[in-house]
Amino acid sequence: MFDGKEYVYAVYEEKSFSKAAQKLYITQPALSTAIKKVEKKIGTPIFDRSTSPIGLTPGGEVYIDAIEKLFALEQNTLNQLNNLNGLLAGKLSVGGTIFFTSFILPALLGEFSRRYPQIKIELMEGTTVQLTEKLVAEELDLLIDNSELDDRNYEKYYYSTERIILAVPGSFPINAELEKYQLTAADIAAGRHSRGDFPALPLPLLKATPFIFVKEENSIYKRGVKMCNRQNYTPNIILKPDQVVSAFNMAGRGVGATFIPDGLVANLPYEVPLCYYKMDEELSVRHVYFYKKRNKYLTKAMEEFIRVAVGDAALREETG
Repeated sequence: MFDGKEYVYAVYEEKSFSKAAQKLYITQPALSTAIKKVEKKIGTPIFDRSTSPIGLTPGGEVYIDAIEKLFALEQNTLNQLNNLNGLLAGKLSVGGTIFFTSFILPALLGEFSRRYPQIKIELMEGTTVQLTEKLVAEELDLLIDNSELDDRNYEKYYYSTERIILAVPGSFPINAELEKYQLTAADIAAGRHSRGDFPALPLPLLKATPFIFVKEENSIYKRGVKMCNRQNYTPNIILKPDQVVSAFNMAGRGVGATFIPDGLVANLPYEVPLCYYKMDEELSVRHVYFYKKRNKYLTKAMEEFIRVAVGDAALREETG
């Protein structure tokens, strides 16, 4: 019944016979013939070819659901067999936003690869929404993120605590009025902004300073808006890029001020002409976790990577 399931699933993912054929490196007529054979075998059409893009028939929905369960079963079986062989084979897929894949994951993946060079690593980059969907679909093993995902659906492993700070282009005249609140990159790396005796910047002092906010679905956007609202400050938002790294780079070019995680500054290997400011809000504090889908089999590769990232104690606390 499931002969040719890879062909069926490729068409389902691509919503197109031509795109699926390209992905599978076969001709479109050959793919169409293979799909028709499956449909004949199960006695019902899988795809509604009258729609654009191609959709599923009711029978197709049942068949795709069964394929996804079969894929998950096959992968879990392979994972368990790999565990019996130790870490002599296997793969690990880890995902994160551009900030995490650029500044946090490289060191962790480098250390893991040195310890287990035989494990194939796949790195996925995207928005939190995109990556959580892949986590649920079991296309991703682990996700690093600073969002609070539902504990009913995900298991989490604490990695670190970060603070949202404000970055203002050094060329902006407003900085001259804010000297007692200013922090340098060295101050951020030393954690000076985390001390209770260092003053936080009252946002209304920024007056009409142009702001760069990331898109609405981003956690840092939601927290930034709430911080402004609580201080009765309306930011002059001029741009909304997708990622915090993009906003940071634009701020560094003098476009506008932006909220960023302190880890971005602490891990940056070069100087950027920005002034930094502490935000005195509980909203500025976020926790970073590694997430896995609840009830997904914890492979030896996943376990060892989590151990590299968070240590034995945190791993025992979450799995114990």
